[in-house]
Amino acid sequence: MTVAYSKPSPQKLLSNRQIKAIIALAEGMTQAAAAEFVGTSPQTVTAWMQDPIFHARLEDEIYSRSLDDAAFHKHLRRKALRVFTDGLSSPNPSQRMWAAKEVLARIPADPEEEEAALNRSIFESVMATERP
Repeated sequence: MTVAYSKPSPQKLLSNRQIKAIIALAEGMTQAAAAEFVGTSPQTVTAWMQDPIFHARLEDEIYSRSLDDAAFHKHLRRKALRVFTDGLSSPNPSQRMWAAKEVLARIPADPEEEEAALNRSIFESVMATERP
């Protein structure tokens, strides 16, 4: 029995203008602003948006940036929690009580719950950038 293998189709390369437009769109520019930024017409950017390869690359860029934002937000949350945990060592009993309540209010009882919340946040931010 012989098996016929198909050759992989070559990947379509995006132009430098298309890559610049992807970056501009991922940073939140409108299609018109991205078109002006890369030196083309808004109709061209609209046509690019219909290209599955361009659109997939844009989605990848947006998703990648949302992960970066999520990591930064996680860092800020941890930094803020350190302020509260420092308050747990305060000589003032009311300060310790306040810090304990704040820490308990912000740390999930289950670490997997925190991971799930972070994943939901990433998913929601990615979905919010997609258009129907």
